[in-house]
Amino acid sequence: MKYFIVVILMFFSLVSQAVIIQDKEPGIIEIQYIKTCVDDTLKLRSHSDPMTLRIGKSSSMFYPTKKMWADSLLRNNFELHEKLYREANPIGKPAVNPIGGLEGEFLFRNVKDGETMVYRKIAGDGYSYSEYTEAPKWKIKQETKEILGYQCQLATCDFRGRKWNVWFTPEIPVKEGPWKLFGLPGLVLEASDSKKHYSYLATRISTQNIGPVGIRLYVRHEPYKMKTRQRFLQKIYNQSIKGKFVASMNALYGNGSQSTPERAQYDLQETDYPHD
Repeated sequence: MKYFIVVILMFFSLVSQAVIIQDKEPGIIEIQYIKTCVDDTLKLRSHSDPMTLRIGKSSSMFYPTKKMWADSLLRNNFELHEKLYREANPIGKPAVNPIGGLEGEFLFRNVKDGETMVYRKIAGDGYSYSEYTEAPKWKIKQETKEILGYQCQLATCDFRGRKWNVWFTPEIPVKEGPWKLFGLPGLVLEASDSKKHYSYLATRISTQNIGPVGIRLYVRHEPYKMKTRQRFLQKIYNQSIKGKFVASMNALYGNGSQSTPERAQYDLQETDYPHD
C-alpha cells in the first residue's frame, strides 16, 4: 500500500513537470564518449558513464547520455521508467542502481550566442548558471597517435585549476570537444587531466540521423539560477563532496572517537573556486 501511494504521488508530480526545449539549429555530427571520474583518491574508486557531444554549425550540447534518456522516459513513459527502475532496484533492497547513471551535468554552448549554460541537480534540486563562452589557451605539441582510425595530435592547457592533455584530430575540422575542452583546429577525441582524476575517450562518431542542437532539459520546474560559476561550484562542493564526507564521518565516528581517517583529495573538474 505504501509503495502504491508513492507511485501515485510521483505520477501527479509528473503532471506538472516542465520541459525546457530551446532548439537552435540542426545537428551535423555526434560523438559518444566515456567519461571516467575518480571519486575516491585514497581507494582509487572511480565510475564511468557515457556522454554525448552533439555539434551544430555554431553551437553544441554535451550531456550524460543515460541521464537524458532516463529523464525523457520519466516524462513520456512513467510506467516503463518505473518498471526498469524496479528491475534494477528491487523493493526491499537499497536503491543503488540509478537507470540514468551517475553523471548529471548538462552543458549547452552558444545556444545563446557567446554564452555557455550549465545545469545539474544538487541535493535534489536543479541549478544552472551561464557564463561567457571561454576556450582554454592551448599549446599544440608534436606528438601524434591514432584514435578511432583518425590521426590525432597532442595539445595541453592549464584551465581553471587543472592541467589537461588532449588529443585532437584535424581530420574532423570542428573546434569542439567534450565538456569545456574546445577551441582547437580539430575535434578532441581523448582528454585527461594530469592527475588522471577526469578523462574522456571517444567511442563512436555519427553523421547520420542527428537530432537538433539546443537546450533540452526534462525538469519539474525552472532551475535555480546561480549568479556565478563559483557559487554553483561551491554549492556542489558543500552538498556533494564536503557534505557526504561529514555525513560518513559522523556515521563512522559518532561514538566519541577522536581518530578520523585521511580525507580523500577528490575535487571538481574546475578547482578555481573558494573551498576547503
